[in-house]
Amino acid sequence: MPDPASRQTHYAEALERDVDRAIAACDQNVRAALRAAIVAHSFLLEEIERLTRAVSPGFTRQQSPSRRASEMLDRWREISAGQLPAVE
Repeated sequence: MPDPASRQTHYAEALERDVDRAIAACDQNVRAALRAAIVAHSFLLEEIERLTRAVSPGFTRQQSPSRRASEMLDRWREISAGQLPAVE
């Protein structure tokens, strides 16, 4: 199992690759890439809110596929709040 420092390095390298791809997809226009990232982020936040409203709080306490979906939403919230996910 990789140590936390190597996981952090792996995540940072993957992030840099993704940034480079986003800029390349926008014809090397950094402003356009940033705009696309902001639009995507807004869309994901709205999707999280929509799904949060759709999931019953009482139902998510059970161990079920819906609970796993709720855990995924929690993970997305952490990522959107700037917390780095664990890289496996």
